[in-house]
Amino acid sequence: MGKNKIETEDKQTKGWGDLFPEASPKKSKYAGKVHPRNKLNDLTGKEWVLFTKSWILFNALHSDLKEERTVTKETAAHPATFSPTMISEFVRFFTKEGQTVLDPFAGIGSTLVACDRTGRKGIGIELSNKYAKIAKMRTKQRVIIGDARDISKMNIPSIDYSISSPPYWNILHRSTGDFKKRREKNDYDTKYSEEHADLGNIEDYDQFIEEIFKIYKQIYSILKNKGYITVIIKNVKKQGKLYPLAWDLAERLGKLYVLKDEKIWIQDKVRLAPYGYPYSWVSNIIHHYCLILQKDEQRA
Repeated sequence: MGKNKIETEDKQTKGWGDLFPEASPKKSKYAGKVHPRNKLNDLTGKEWVLFTKSWILFNALHSDLKEERTVTKETAAHPATFSPTMISEFVRFFTKEGQTVLDPFAGIGSTLVACDRTGRKGIGIELSNKYAKIAKMRTKQRVIIGDARDISKMNIPSIDYSISSPPYWNILHRSTGDFKKRREKNDYDTKYSEEHADLGNIEDYDQFIEEIFKIYKQIYSILKNKGYITVIIKNVKKQGKLYPLAWDLAERLGKLYVLKDEKIWIQDKVRLAPYGYPYSWVSNIIHHYCLILQKDEQRA
């Protein structure tokens, strides 16, 4: 066998022997199939590995936006929507078809739409009547109008997974800037609501983190053992100071859950602003942290 042929085979099979040790390194008998020991999801080994990349580059898809606007143009009013396409990838990895997914900050229902697309049962909790109404227009999944801090009173059954994006503290309370001007010009919401119960209206940073923790503590009680949660969050700047929100929340949740990892979501088509120019370093934050935690009753 020539040297070039050996090198080609090595490149094609490198790493797969570790995934399927019982099979020939040239081709696994489970290639293209779900491994019988895979109790987490319905993915093949190749699909599994592709998702484990620690970062994802994802921008809003025209097809997702078109689908939203086909249902109602009011979806544009929400100041921080997410793509069902991106959420679907998380749902596929952390659940099997038919299992139950909870989003305690459902917004206009992107997670629930992802459940529609992937054959999962979705439950969403949304404080705002306005956004809950939009979510109900987009999906037949269960939408609960209420405060996620009352999860223990909502008679929610056992869940297999939770994915959500809580408010990024009160970062939407920006009195100036291009974001606010563009939103107001189109008569769109510049913050979630004026409600006192809205976590996005909490002014104290430490109190905000504690209130978020209370929600995920209740989710812990209904999450199956060894089940996962994903929390999409990012660090924020306020009045020239960086608040490591993602890191602080990860540390707080890690006291209860097992902090497994992070997956960084990058948006490279976000409009950049000349923050600090020309006298001081201020970055444009275009990445989010998808914190991945797991329930382990033996550890608790």
